[in-house]
Amino acid sequence: MSKIRRFKWVLLVLVSGAWLLGLSGCGAPTKMPTDTNQSATNRSATNRSHQRQAQADRSSQSRSGTDRSSQAQSSADPTTQPPTIASGRLRKIAFALVASAENSTTAYQSAYRYIEDIGDGRGYTAGIIGFTSGTGDLLQVVQRYQKLAPENKLTQYLPALRQVNGTASHRGLGKPFVRAWHQASQDPKMIQAQNTIVRQEYLDPAVSYAQRDGLSPLGQYLYYDALVVHGPGTKAEADSFQGIRAAALKKAPTPAQGGKQATYLKAFLAARQPVMLAETAHQDLSRLQVQRQLIAAGNFQLKLPLQWRMYGDQYHLTAAMVKQLP
Repeated sequence: MSKIRRFKWVLLVLVSGAWLLGLSGCGAPTKMPTDTNQSATNRSATNRSHQRQAQADRSSQSRSGTDRSSQAQSSADPTTQPPTIASGRLRKIAFALVASAENSTTAYQSAYRYIEDIGDGRGYTAGIIGFTSGTGDLLQVVQRYQKLAPENKLTQYLPALRQVNGTASHRGLGKPFVRAWHQASQDPKMIQAQNTIVRQEYLDPAVSYAQRDGLSPLGQYLYYDALVVHGPGTKAEADSFQGIRAAALKKAPTPAQGGKQATYLKAFLAARQPVMLAETAHQDLSRLQVQRQLIAAGNFQLKLPLQWRMYGDQYHLTAAMVKQLP
């Protein structure tokens, strides 16, 4: 082979080698081309997954917030609270039970006109729960009635009622006052006056204390009956509702304190019993016997029908009877 031809052949080999090295990137790894459509699809699916997860998280938080809001509204909404003896069917039942003791009837609407001296040292006992001239709540009724009907015939007895407050005296009252009371009891405003004092002085406080102590409608009724008979009083007055409750709290914890309702209510009646026995007019313990029977039966919701004996008389109360009561 001639020198010239050999030189051309070598040159051709060198040029071809250089060209091949250039194609391979001088040994650098070659990246495979990607499918842009498939990559976009994967990214889109991933994004949707993240979006769904975020949406689920937000929905869960929203539901949790809604639940908390609903719970807060439920606790604040009086319509969701347990029923009390302050209104409705339970009010009628509690009033009927008390009326059987105070007025010998379950038809308490007939007791607004009631008035007599029962010899308990409190002067006249009158009206739906037995307001008395000796303890001042009878005076409160007449004062309330005066505001509703200024020209009523009982207004003239206000000075006398103030004078006999705290005593058993009838001075300045007597038969004329009794007749005026009977006449006034036919006036809806007089009935309204009695109901207002009942609610303010006895019913609302009974429910309030009972709710504080975690008591059922039965416990509310026990408190209401004790308030009617003994008056609110103070803790230092052993013969008042407050004194009786204070004595009971020393013997048993309330349900609100973790105690059992039946145990506490029995302690309350045990504390009330000597107070009852100390008064001649209340030495018959029929009221407490009826209440103990309800505790023993576990009738904490005052479910009907009811049957009981009060001061020797038999009573019963059905749903149909309660429906007819005002």
